[in-house]
Amino acid sequence: MPDHAGHGASARLFRPFGVSDIADDTELLLAHLDIERLDVVGLSLGGMVALELALRHPTRIQRLVVANSFDKTATPEFGSMAEGWATVFERPHGPVTRLEQNWLASVSPSFQATADGMRTYQIWHGIAATSDGASLAHVARGMTTFDVSTRIAELAMPILFIAGSLDKMSPPEFSRRMAAQATHGKLSIIEGAAHISNADSSDEFTARLLAFLQTDHAAADLRADD
Repeated sequence: MPDHAGHGASARLFRPFGVSDIADDTELLLAHLDIERLDVVGLSLGGMVALELALRHPTRIQRLVVANSFDKTATPEFGSMAEGWATVFERPHGPVTRLEQNWLASVSPSFQATADGMRTYQIWHGIAATSDGASLAHVARGMTTFDVSTRIAELAMPILFIAGSLDKMSPPEFSRRMAAQATHGKLSIIEGAAHISNADSSDEFTARLLAFLQTDHAAADLRADD
């Protein structure tokens, strides 16, 4: 799992940094690690990076998992939303404020009420407290030029599109549309999951992920809709 620029302990950013930039960095990491063929899993922004990498390297990526993500952010609606994120990030303690504003939409209400949910909030709050708001603002603004909506059909590898039934940021219809366009696309909707489905529905997410990665897709019908 790469720690992308502007996130965690990686370098700070001083300009808008988009999906293509993150994909460039990921390519450098793969070259450094001498990884030629791989399966790629990405959620939200990570899902967009996964799609970008798959389009660049269709023969290197064997299986692709795109969760709670988007095939297009180059829209006025997304641009306005991302600018709102960036504005918050740039304020004093912006990443913490953003987490506090977005927590209720990020994970399901049932997860929020559990001990695991409370621990997750505390961990994420600690991460946000040490994050660089200016860098995250550059990532938010950089996200707004992504558009592969007319290219999904080019992808020939098996692709699992995971969605959360409660996800308001990237609703299930986004994943349904992408799965229908992909040559070997499968849609899997996790009931009761919100946007960060690998957190609030981790057992179900992991089970579906492993089942997909361990399947002999040459013999499987990938058009099934869970």
